[in-house]
Amino acid sequence: MKTQLTIGMVATMLCFACTKMIAPRPEANENLAVSNSAVAPYQDASATAFFRRTSGSIAFDGALSVPLSNGKVVWLFNDTFYDDLNSDGTVPCIFNKHNTVLIQPANHSWDPAQTTNLLLYGNPDLFQSVTPGNYFWPSAGVEIGNKVYTVCLEMSSSTGQLVNEILAALNEADNTVSYTTLPDFNGIDFTKGMVKNLDGYVYVWGGKLKPNTIGQCDVYVARFPQNSPGSWTFWNGTSWGTSAAAAAVIVTAPSGGISVSYVNTKYVMIVTNFNMVCDGGTAIYGAASSSPVSGWDAIGTNVIYNIPDRLQGHTPFFYTPCIHPEFNANNEFLFTYCINTYQPCVAACNNNKFDPDIYRPRAVRVPFSVLNL
Repeated sequence: MKTQLTIGMVATMLCFACTKMIAPRPEANENLAVSNSAVAPYQDASATAFFRRTSGSIAFDGALSVPLSNGKVVWLFNDTFYDDLNSDGTVPCIFNKHNTVLIQPANHSWDPAQTTNLLLYGNPDLFQSVTPGNYFWPSAGVEIGNKVYTVCLEMSSSTGQLVNEILAALNEADNTVSYTTLPDFNGIDFTKGMVKNLDGYVYVWGGKLKPNTIGQCDVYVARFPQNSPGSWTFWNGTSWGTSAAAAAVIVTAPSGGISVSYVNTKYVMIVTNFNMVCDGGTAIYGAASSSPVSGWDAIGTNVIYNIPDRLQGHTPFFYTPCIHPEFNANNEFLFTYCINTYQPCVAACNNNKFDPDIYRPRAVRVPFSVLNL
């Protein structure tokens, strides 16, 4: 019986803070309550329940959203349990898809039944590597025309290592995906955020493990013209150049669990504390700036939220925060984070089953006032 699943990322593992494992079935009422205060971030119960699905994509990590011009929202997930719910509400101990995509209606309903999987010839994992044995994890994305663009990490199933970064374009008309070869990124993974700006460019943030640290991540920013997605340039501290090797560090984050987006006229960055296993901490940091290339110096000290998840007194491994500005409401913005087991503090798999809720995102609302937005 397989009791633990780990997908190693090796070179990118520390900067992602994301060695993937599968979790045990939790006991009832283990999660701490969170405050629904008007002046503090709080868990959004409706948005969190949206991820508790019983068909199609049932449990997953990633949870990256892309608003479409027609009001709908595309959700991009990474490793996914797809259509494998047992009659007792558990799932097998190993996911069966490396990416899936949901389409949420224009009314932004949080009813899971109103959001369905996008399929291509009956296949739910739309992003496919042409190299046998490799697979794709999509990341942050934007809509340009009738296509959703996202940087995909191409991973090797045999080694768990990052092989390449590819710009994928999902065609909204027929769910087909085309790919653009990207320039050499000098070891930077440009998966931390993607914003389509009014100046005609798409800004993309990336991270790279800071030398001689444990888990800290140097952050960089690139951009490409909306009418030429393959033409990337990189901020070198004073201007935009063609060499990723000359890219400047714009800030150093506590971990590679980073999300950058545009919220209420400012660029917002949130970061998880560095953790790789259970009891590794609970903090999520936040900072806002009027510039896409600077202004986040407080990102390592300004804690805006502590995750409340607990199982038998332990906190989970958590990662992949994602900001979702299309769901701004009541002067609050929405972000999600993913939890992924309480290993090794609590055993993972019982009789080849575990509760899918330990491999699902949580949604949090943050009042604008918390970051002076």
